[in-house]
Amino acid sequence: MQDPDDLRFACRRDDWIETYKSLVTLSTEAFKFCALANGGAAVAILAYLGNVVGKDHLVPVPDMRYPMAAFLEGLVFCGLAMLFAYCIQFRRLNRLAQAMNPKGDWPLLIIAMGFAILSLIAFATGSGLAVVSFTLK
Repeated sequence: MQDPDDLRFACRRDDWIETYKSLVTLSTEAFKFCALANGGAAVAILAYLGNVVGKDHLVPVPDMRYPMAAFLEGLVFCGLAMLFAYCIQFRRLNRLAQAMNPKGDWPLLIIAMGFAILSLIAFATGSGLAVVSFTLK
């Protein structure tokens, strides 16, 4: 007969593994969102400007340099977040393979999260700047 403590440990370990897998999935989706939102917005601005300039030369073209810069910064921040996330996972894998404690990864994790947050802020900033660029003069 199995010891109840062993069974509880096995259940906790299984829960931990499933939670870790779901965190990896959520992180992947967050990176995809940051890249798609910023990149999609930049492409949308280019398509809009191409359409406005190509159709009617009398319509004033809004200045979209600052929103475009914000969206491109968002893409750069997203790429940096991905780079740091990769470095964290690679470092963690090496530490686990050498039976070392992986607790020293927090600084890199905070940097990666900071870049992801900056990517979202850049998207919000670019969106706000784009809306302001459309105000009637």
